[in-house]
Amino acid sequence: MPGTIAVLSMTRARHSQLLAQVDGISVSSVPPQVHCVISMGDRELTRGRLPLGTDRWETIVRPVQTDRRALPIAAARNLAASLAIEAGARTLVFMDDTVIPGPHTLERLAEAVGGQRSAVLQAIPSGARDQAVTSPVVWRPPVLDLPPLADEAIGYPVARLHEIAARGPDALPLVPGQQVVDTRWPLFSGECFAMSVEDFQATGGFCADYNGRGLQDADFAEVVRQRGGTIIWVGGADAYRQPAEPVEPELQARYAARHVQTWRERWEGDPEHPWLDWLREQELLAR
Repeated sequence: MPGTIAVLSMTRARHSQLLAQVDGISVSSVPPQVHCVISMGDRELTRGRLPLGTDRWETIVRPVQTDRRALPIAAARNLAASLAIEAGARTLVFMDDTVIPGPHTLERLAEAVGGQRSAVLQAIPSGARDQAVTSPVVWRPPVLDLPPLADEAIGYPVARLHEIAARGPDALPLVPGQQVVDTRWPLFSGECFAMSVEDFQATGGFCADYNGRGLQDADFAEVVRQRGGTIIWVGGADAYRQPAEPVEPELQARYAARHVQTWRERWEGDPEHPWLDWLREQELLAR
């Protein structure tokens, strides 16, 4: 297993979700050495008013410049990575604030990062040829859906999340040790994934021109693809997604219009993405 593991998170106002994430980290079979949390205009977090600290790992909280109309997800991830690298991290595990790691998420992702040069894997979609791993490599755990909390005062049973979570179509039913290459680049989600420091640096990080949630993950996947890299699912590394309030469709459409323009400027073509298809079906976004 590689050396220092860092968990990288970013949030604004989702305090209960972030604290649940910390609870999940606390029962991990292998804890991180550092947890970098980026405040996106969250004063309570920036002022240290959340009980994130522990003596089991170092917690670093820093703010990122934020326009309240659109959260700087990409810039926040880049800042978290920089802080983790400065702290000596070798394995970077990115987690959205709604994600709770399973007991073996960090361990299995770190093992995958450490053994990435020797694996030969199955591939999806069905019919794709099996292929060897080529860098930069993005390692993804299946992320299962949690139900709404029955009692916020009690929280989630972090040691038994597998008993209450539902496996959606984007959470592959893999067994521990199974690894599957995913060539469906536009479907990449950055809500939870791991990379070595060297591979993340080889991508140049996320494009900070994207503000608000939208095409920043697809753009990052396109960078990985064009650099000859690989996206791989890791069996036995299941993580869990907490419910969160959705962004209003009209606001999503405003993000989308800006994101499409940024994509065109970077890649000289139109993006293909299910999110854009849905907005067009709702007649909220023109082609």
